[in-house]
Amino acid sequence: MKTISKIALLTAGLAASTAAWAAGTDAGAIITNTATATFDDPTTGNTGSTSATAPDITVAELINVNVTAENTVPVETQPGDANQVLEFTVTNTGNGTEAFTLTAANLAGDDFDAESVTVYLDSNNDGVFNSGDQAVTADLVLDADESATVFIVGNIPGTAATGQQAELELTATSATPGAATAAPGTLLPGQGTNTPAGAVVGTAVTDTDSGTFVVGTLITDAYVDLDKSIESRQDPFGGTTDIPGTVVTYLITATAINGDVNNLVVADSIPLSMTLVADSVTIDGAAKTDLAGDDEVDVAGSDVSVTLGTLTENTTVEIRLQAEIN
Repeated sequence: MKTISKIALLTAGLAASTAAWAAGTDAGAIITNTATATFDDPTTGNTGSTSATAPDITVAELINVNVTAENTVPVETQPGDANQVLEFTVTNTGNGTEAFTLTAANLAGDDFDAESVTVYLDSNNDGVFNSGDQAVTADLVLDADESATVFIVGNIPGTAATGQQAELELTATSATPGAATAAPGTLLPGQGTNTPAGAVVGTAVTDTDSGTFVVGTLITDAYVDLDKSIESRQDPFGGTTDIPGTVVTYLITATAINGDVNNLVVADSIPLSMTLVADSVTIDGAAKTDLAGDDEVDVAGSDVSVTLGTLTENTTVEIRLQAEIN
């Protein structure tokens, strides 16, 4: 395991979740128990009563914490992606206000390590990692039964390959002196919040959970492979020499690569030294006119525009047009 960052957060006024954990009686609560007795005196006929109060009980703090990964399936990423996010919930399951140190780490045994790993608090409580969230820099302080959303944020190395995974772990540990190394049930005199009774080490003064990034199938933008060539030429004498009067047939091909493309328009401007042959444009062999709005072809002077719309992946359209050398 390689620890990337050890961070904590001093937090005031965190939005708490509803009390999903039974923290028990609040630390510092004073329990008073009084017994009473009533009786009759058979000699005098009088009725009497008395009471006795046991020494007060002051409840000590019980230290416990829970860490839960909220991403139940691996988070899909791409090589080189920055600021990829794993979400966790940290809950104070003890009965008193407690500070917890947070540690983020890449785990061993997976395929790669995330880079520049940082822990953030969901500072604006919107449940989404964004610019309003702050990197943690001190202990995370939570009241009893209070929860905070925490993000592990990291970058995916460009060398990561499709199907590879990186597992990262978030650990929360009580910051109370001596708690992390003491056995459950140990009383820590002088510790604890709002109680002179001290703090007792619970069964989970440290808790951890992990989330996973997985590199998905490489996503690349769809694009159009465009090619233009001279398919044929014919001069006024039946030959193929480029002289005034020679008619050149151009072939333009457009192919959709890596997916469908929408709103495809192919434009061609005829050089000044040539003149477009009227109604010479064809699409996949079908004749078209030069009239605007009549079909996919629009001719304005020497400018030819062909509106193809949607072209499905790996489909090729052939456009032919003729121009005469002036």
